[in-house]
Amino acid sequence: MKLTLLFALTLFGSCALAPMMSHRSAQTIGKDKNRIQASPGISVLGVSYERGLSENWDLGVSLEQQLGFVSSVYSKYALINQDQGFSWALSGGGFVGSSIANTSGAYGGSVVSWKKDKIEFFIFPRLNHVNWHGANLSSNENDQILVDFINSAANITLNYVQVSAGFNFYSSGSFNMGFGASYFNFLDNKNLSSSDAWLPEIVLGWNF
Repeated sequence: MKLTLLFALTLFGSCALAPMMSHRSAQTIGKDKNRIQASPGISVLGVSYERGLSENWDLGVSLEQQLGFVSSVYSKYALINQDQGFSWALSGGGFVGSSIANTSGAYGGSVVSWKKDKIEFFIFPRLNHVNWHGANLSSNENDQILVDFINSAANITLNYVQVSAGFNFYSSGSFNMGFGASYFNFLDNKNLSSSDAWLPEIVLGWNF
C-alpha cells in the first residue's frame, strides 16, 4: 500500500518527520539575548526558544504538534554575521517524537540570509535522518489504509532533503513575521508513491 507524500506529510507529520520549523535567518541573536518563535499551524503548530551563548553561537529547543509531539534541541553557528547584508551559518540538531509511531533522528544544514533595512530573505537547505519505530496495528483498530501504511513502514529509516526559503519582515527591533515554503524530497522511501512535496510556512518571532 503506497500513499502520496503530501498525504503522509499532512497526516503523520511529526510521527514520521524531523521538526518542520526551521531557521529563518543566518544571523545570531547575540550573547545573552533570547528569541521566541511560534508557528500558528501553517503548516505546523509549534514554538521554539533560543538563547545566544556568544555573539556567533545560538542554542535552542523546540516543540511541535502535528499528529503527535516532536521535541528538538538544536544549535546555530554564524560564520558570517552581519546586521545588514549577507550572513551565513551552520545549523544542526537532534529530536525525538511520539504518537502512533516513535521517532528519533538528527538534521543539519547551512543557512544563508540577506537583509536590507526591515526585509530579510533566507534559504535553508538541510538533510534529515529519521528512525521511525512504527506500531503494529490490526485492521479493527483503525482505518485499513492507515493500518497498511503504518505496518509496512514500521521500523524504517528515512533520509530526505528539506529546503526552506522565504522572507522576514521586521516591524520593530523586537518583533518580526516570516512567510515562506518548504520543499521536501525523500531519497529512499519505498512506501510513498511520490518523492516530493511543498508546504507553506508562517512564523512569528520576538527577540528580547
